[in-house]
Amino acid sequence: MSTPITPEHGPADGGFGSLTLDDLANRAEKAHAEHLQGYTASTVLHRLYMAEAFGNEELRAALDLLFSRLDMTRVRTREAWRQAYNAWAIPAGVDPVPADPTVVDGEVIATVDEPDDFPSDSDPSDLNA
Repeated sequence: MSTPITPEHGPADGGFGSLTLDDLANRAEKAHAEHLQGYTASTVLHRLYMAEAFGNEELRAALDLLFSRLDMTRVRTREAWRQAYNAWAIPAGVDPVPADPTVVDGEVIATVDEPDDFPSDSDPSDLNA
């Protein structure tokens, strides 16, 4: 996943004091927590889908719509977290989180459970790799 935000990561370049870095770290942690909430919601909806939607087309359609919206929310919150994390990581001298290779211009082109599931040595634009 990512490098944890810890106090031992001091500033790599000048211009960022410890209070600024702490504030940026707090913003990144908050954005990450918001992003993870989407996975919690997805788990609950999936359990409801499996337990109640069999044979109920209306409920299945409603849940499918929710899953679709939730996927887009996760794309948005992951990007917000990535930007907040990188705003802290770069001045703190920590490796930044790369852009999501499964998203192009805000559109999901592939679905993975975790970023680690996407082969890092492949070309992100080649989904057949």
